[in-house]
Amino acid sequence: MSALPTSYLARSHSLFLWLLPVLLLFSRALADVTVVLVGLLFLLRSYRQKDWAWLQHLWFRLALVFWAYLILVNLPMSISPEQSLKNALSFIRWPMFTMALSYWLLAKRAQQWTLLKGLLFTCLFVTVDTFWQYLFDVDWFGIERFNENRLTGPFRNPVPGTLMLRVWFIAMFAVFFWQSSANRADHQVIIIPMLLLIAMSFTFITGERMALVLVSLGGILVLSALMVEVRRYRRQLLIGVAGMILAGSFMLLASPEMTQRSVLSIGEKLADFAVSDYGRVFNAAWRVWQANFWFGTGFDSYQLVCEQMQAPARSRAPCTHPHNVYLELGAETGLIGLLLFICLLAALYRAALSPVIQARAWLHTSLSLSVLTVSFWPLMGGISLLSNWVAALVWLGVGWALAISATPLRVQTLQIADPTD
Repeated sequence: MSALPTSYLARSHSLFLWLLPVLLLFSRALADVTVVLVGLLFLLRSYRQKDWAWLQHLWFRLALVFWAYLILVNLPMSISPEQSLKNALSFIRWPMFTMALSYWLLAKRAQQWTLLKGLLFTCLFVTVDTFWQYLFDVDWFGIERFNENRLTGPFRNPVPGTLMLRVWFIAMFAVFFWQSSANRADHQVIIIPMLLLIAMSFTFITGERMALVLVSLGGILVLSALMVEVRRYRRQLLIGVAGMILAGSFMLLASPEMTQRSVLSIGEKLADFAVSDYGRVFNAAWRVWQANFWFGTGFDSYQLVCEQMQAPARSRAPCTHPHNVYLELGAETGLIGLLLFICLLAALYRAALSPVIQARAWLHTSLSLSVLTVSFWPLMGGISLLSNWVAALVWLGVGWALAISATPLRVQTLQIADPTD
C-alpha cells in the first residue's frame, strides 16, 4: 500500500520538472505561483521530515539577514510603506525557491536530467517559433513582431532574448548527460559551439543588445574553458569555432538592419553613453539614490520616487526601473542594503563555483559562472531582477548552479544515475 504513494510522488516530481521551464517562461502569474508553491512545499517537507540542515548554508543565512534588513530597517524608512510592504515580505520566496531546487527538487542526477530534457524541448520550441516570426513577421500563434528590429517570439513582449539568456547556459549542461554510443569527447566539443551558435543567432535576431553582449561573453568564456579541458581535441574545437564565425558573419551580412540594431549601435551607445538612453536612465537612478544614500527610499519605490523627483524632466529617461540591479538596490535599499546583497551574491558564487574549481572541471565552471553572471554582471542593463517573471528564471539558474556543484562534471565522465537513487 505504501509503494503506490511513493511511486505517484516520484512521477509527479518528474512531471513537475519537465513542466518547470514552461511554468516559469510563459506566464508572469504562473511563474510567481510556481515559485511560492515550491517554497511552501519545501517548508512542509522539511517540517514533516524534520530536516532543517539547509538552514546552515551561509548564503541562505545572508539571504535571511538581507530580508530582515528590508523589513526592520528599510521598510520603516520607505517613502511609501504600503507599496514596499508586499515586496519586502515576499522577497524571501526567491531564496526559498533556490534552496528548494538545490536541496530537494534537483538533488539527484536523474532529477537534473529530467529538468534538462524539459528545458531543451522548451528552448527548441521558443527558438523555432521566434525564427519563424523573424522570417515571416508573425509567429505560430499569430503574434506579430514588435517592430522591424525587435521580435516577441511567443511572449507577446519584446523580451525573448532577455528571457532565454537565463536558460541557454543551463541547457548546455546537457552535453554532460547525453548517453549514446556516439557521445565521445570529440563530438561534445563540436556540440558546444553548435549550441552557442544557436543561442547567439537567436539573440541577434531578437534585436536585444545587452542580451547579445552577455551571451557572447558567456560563449567566449565557455569556449576558453573547453579549450583547456579537452586539449587533445583542440583541432576539432577550432573547426567548430571557425564554423561559428563563418555562420555569424553570414548572418551579419544578410541582415544589415538587424546588424545595425544589435551590433553596431552598441559602439554608438558606448561612445556617447552619458546622453544615450542607458546613460539617462542610470543618471536618473543615481539621482533617486541620493534621496537616501544609506538606507534607500524603500523596496519597490523607485518608480514613485523617480516621478516625484521629476528625474525624467532633467534626464529625459523613463522611470519604470533603473535597468541595473545594483543601481536599483542602491536607490531602494541604500548602500547598506546593496552591500548586504553583494555579500549574499559572494556566498552564492562561492558555494556554486568553489567545488568545481577545486576539481578543475573547467567547462562545468564556465557554464555555472555564465549562468550566474548573465544575470548579476554589474555593468549590464535590462529588466528588473527583483520582480517576478525574469526573477523566477534568475533564481532557477542560481538553484541549478548550486545543485549541479555537488558533483563536479567533466567532459565524457558522467553516467546517468538510476532514477530511484
